[in-house]
Amino acid sequence: MNPGTAFAVLTWVAILVLFLGLAAVLREVRLLRATVARDPGGFSAAQPDLVLGPGFAGRVVLAADSGCPLCVAVARRLTDAVLLTHESPDVWDTRLDVVRDREAWRVVSHLAPPVLMLVDAGGRVARVVLPVREEQVDDVLDEWGVRGDRVRLDP
Repeated sequence: MNPGTAFAVLTWVAILVLFLGLAAVLREVRLLRATVARDPGGFSAAQPDLVLGPGFAGRVVLAADSGCPLCVAVARRLTDAVLLTHESPDVWDTRLDVVRDREAWRVVSHLAPPVLMLVDAGGRVARVVLPVREEQVDDVLDEWGVRGDRVRLDP
C-alpha cells in the first residue's frame, strides 16, 4: 500500500471515529433531557417569575415561532389555548387564538420555543414547560389538570 492510500484510509477511519463519538454524546444529551423531563420538581428551585398580563389570565399559553417545526406540532396538539407569537397572526394556520403581543413576547423571549405556560387569574405564569417532544404536551396538560375549559391552578 502506498503512503497516499494509507493516509486516505487513516483519515476516513479518524472521521468515522469522530462521527461515532459525536453520536454517542448526542445520545447522552437526549437521555439527560428525558431524565430531566421525567422529574418535574427535581431541577426547579423557584416558581417562574413571568407576568404576561390580564389578557392571558386563566389560560394555557403557547409561545411559539412558525419557523420551529416542534412549535407547529405542539400548536396542532392543543385545542383550547392562546398562541403567543412575535409574528403576524396570518402566518399561523391553527384553530388557536393567535396573539401578537410584543410586551408579552419579551417576557418569554429568553426561553427557547416552544414554551408552554399555565397562566393564573392575575396574568402571572404559574407553571412553565419547554416540551422536547410533541407527545409530552398531553402529559403536561394532564398533570396541570387542563382539558378543554377545565383549568385547575393548584400548586
